[in-house]
Order: sequence, then C-alpha cells, then structure tokens
Amino acid sequence: MEVRKLLFLALGFLYRLLYLVPVVGDMMVRFICSAIAYINYRSPYGIKYFYSMDDFRKRFEGLVKMAGLPVEVTGHDEERLQLVVERCPYGFNKPGHKGVCDAAMDMDRKMFGYCGTMLVIDECIPDGFPVCRCSIYRHNPAFAAEGGER
Repeated sequence: MEVRKLLFLALGFLYRLLYLVPVVGDMMVRFICSAIAYINYRSPYGIKYFYSMDDFRKRFEGLVKMAGLPVEVTGHDEERLQLVVERCPYGFNKPGHKGVCDAAMDMDRKMFGYCGTMLVIDECIPDGFPVCRCSIYRHNPAFAAEGGER
C-alpha cells in the first residue's frame, strides 16, 4: 500500500480515537482539522484565490493528484464544481463513522472557505451510499477576485 494511503488511514484512525473522548472528542477533531486547513491554505501547495472555476478546477485537481486522493471531478460550471470521492481516504465507511466524518470534513470546509468557496456534501459513504458526492460552490466571487487575502 502506498505511503500516502497509509498516512490518511492512520489519521482517520486517530480521528476515530479522539472522537470517542467524552464531551470534547468532536471539538478536538474539528480543532485539528481547522489547524490543518489553515496550514494547507498558507502552504505553497494549498488552493488559493482564483479568477474562474476553470482555474479553481486546475488547482484542485493538482492538489488531489499530489495527495493521491480517490477524487474525480464529474462536472463544473462557473458557480459549482461537482466531485465524486470513490472511497474514503480516512476509512470512514460505516454508519457509526458519520459523526467523525463530519468533524473531519471541517478541514475541507474551512480550506475551501479560505479561498471563497463552500463545500456541500450531497451524499456520503457513512450514510450508506457507495461513494461520496460533493459540490464546491463559489460563494464569494468578489473575495476571490481580490486575491483571497483577508
């Protein structure tokens, strides 16, 4: 198995363990994911501002390829990018994983929020679907056109 896949599975296992901590487990997973999102956005490899969804799609596909994620872009227009995640990289594939999956997805929601988009999860594997279907909406075109800096 590829090292990147093992790292994602190990991170998913860590998230599941932390999520089990009474009262603060969900908050701990969300905090870690928020920190990773911020670091990713500030890194030279993270997705930044964009001027069109074509530009965003190219940057997104580059990031997906670099991370070795099982994600396929199934369509886009100037307001939305549609994705299919063929398998959960973290291993969240059971109904009992729904809560930790949602907490872990804070990383993606925040990371995309930094660049003026909004992630919506339409279907997810822990809900019993064979794949996750997601949409990334451009929700603040003025912010993205200004270069994405706050």
